[in-house]
Amino acid sequence: MKKLSLYFIFVLTLVSTSFLHCEPNRKSKKSDKAPFTAKDFESVVLSVSRHYIDKNIDKDRAYTDAAVFAMLSLPHGLYLYPESYYNEREKYEEADNIVPGETFKLSPSDEFLIFDPDYKKLEKMRKLKETKKSNKKKSNKDLKAIIEKEQKRKSVLAARWKQIKFGKKDFERVMKFIEENLDKYDEPPIEDKFADSSEEKEEFTTTDVYISAANGYLNSLDPHSAVFLKKAWEESMAKIQDSSFEGIGAILSGGGSRDVIVENPLEGRPAVQAGLRAGDVIIAVNKKRTKGLSLEKVVKRIKGKKGTIVTLSVQRKGVDSLIDIKIKRAKIIIKNVSHRLIKGKEHIGYIKLTGFVKSPRESSDTEIIKAYRKLVKEARSKRIKLKALILDLRSNAGGYLDLAIDISDMFISKGLIVSTKSPNRGPEEAFAKNKDLTGLPMAVLINAKSASASEIVASALKFHGRAILLGERTFGKATVQKLMDLQGNSNYFLKITQARYYSPSGQTIQVVGVQPDIPVSNEIDGSFPFQYREENMWHHLPEITSDDVTTKSHYDIEKIKDWVETNGKAKAYLDKHKNDPIKPDIQLIRSLDYIEGMLKVHP
Repeated sequence: MKKLSLYFIFVLTLVSTSFLHCEPNRKSKKSDKAPFTAKDFESVVLSVSRHYIDKNIDKDRAYTDAAVFAMLSLPHGLYLYPESYYNEREKYEEADNIVPGETFKLSPSDEFLIFDPDYKKLEKMRKLKETKKSNKKKSNKDLKAIIEKEQKRKSVLAARWKQIKFGKKDFERVMKFIEENLDKYDEPPIEDKFADSSEEKEEFTTTDVYISAANGYLNSLDPHSAVFLKKAWEESMAKIQDSSFEGIGAILSGGGSRDVIVENPLEGRPAVQAGLRAGDVIIAVNKKRTKGLSLEKVVKRIKGKKGTIVTLSVQRKGVDSLIDIKIKRAKIIIKNVSHRLIKGKEHIGYIKLTGFVKSPRESSDTEIIKAYRKLVKEARSKRIKLKALILDLRSNAGGYLDLAIDISDMFISKGLIVSTKSPNRGPEEAFAKNKDLTGLPMAVLINAKSASASEIVASALKFHGRAILLGERTFGKATVQKLMDLQGNSNYFLKITQARYYSPSGQTIQVVGVQPDIPVSNEIDGSFPFQYREENMWHHLPEITSDDVTTKSHYDIEKIKDWVETNGKAKAYLDKHKNDPIKPDIQLIRSLDYIEGMLKVHP
């Protein structure tokens, strides 16, 4: 089989709908972004028609989202609404979230309007709400209710847009309005207490508007297609490779016109220890606002000399007010692959894979081979025989598809690993063909942030009985994106969804994810808190209902659980260490009991 398309690292990109501002009187410097024009926007539209997985996209919805994103990108943000929705906002939005402001139309006959918030009144509302807010943690039920209500509001809004048939001509009128009035809306409306007056703000231009419009068009298709500067992509990929720096130890995404999101606070690093969580939105660094800054500039503010303190002001889903988190910087060594013998259980080898990446030096697959051989050598030096291997894919957001295939092949002797399907093309299938790295019994650790390529490996090893899966249901992203130069503008990359992948069972993992053989909590109380997954992303590709394929477990799960109930040591260990200043790896500690049980029940 020929190599499949690149399966790129999944990034949670949330578009902010909150009103965040910077100061109005800063000097501007010329933008260093490569130009992006109306012609480039049309190139994106053409590429979608040629390459996107779905040939029957809703173009009206795409142009609607393009116009909405363009308006929102203005420093003085404007909002587009169907007039019918705007007049009934109180039915779908909380009363204290309904912002005062003025409306106007491009033409009296339009069924949509432009909303210009009264930012001064909004700021007073925000301050009043701040005095009433509580940091009390919301329950899973509350969080789900919040998301469900927001999705219902978006569904109503989408239906109203569909009713008025906002289309390409309306989009062009909106863009013409922005271009003609850019100087009126190119400055934020009020001063921001988080503003950084020491830095010059980049000039806001039509390039920013058209990039936002293009991303709005793509966002209407699915949350994983996007257009971005090639330079930004190359820098982000370079940072994923093994490296060291002084900072807090967290992977971020977003920047520019998007929120800066904590993608993944790295295990055992200062960010995690201080309480930073995946999904947190970084509003300010040391009380200086991040809105409008490139990701590179935000990262530069966060990094600093070892032992110094940085304060992040974050917005967290389910918590009403901003949270200030003080983090002591440290020397951070990033390893794409790390390994060790489990302390106290040296007969169990452990390999942690953080991403499926390639570099000029070596790729994830060769790193895993080297790590395994070092584990064997270390065990021999201690006169210990390895009895099991853990492959930790928790919080691994994915990477290259061919690496997922090659890594799966290391542990599977024969059979299908994954297949990809796209319209008007036959399925492409990848089969195991290489000699196995090891025949040791295996456990794969997964969680809600194991996505994409991680899910391919987990589902293949589970289907072929090569590993027991421990942890929680994975993220549920089973779409394949291709990265290509934007036609006519080689400064930009276009990442576009071209196919779905399917597990060896013939089922798509899209939305449903991969279920563990045994659920293992990472909470001290054994609970499974709400986790943000593909199903919670707006415009995600839906699950495809397939014939019921029951995959029988290759392990006697009940016997393993019974063994753990009688012989497990995790509970006593966690009770003893629950108040340690550094939180133990609860999920791993509990998983070790089940791995021991697997070895006893399936010797």
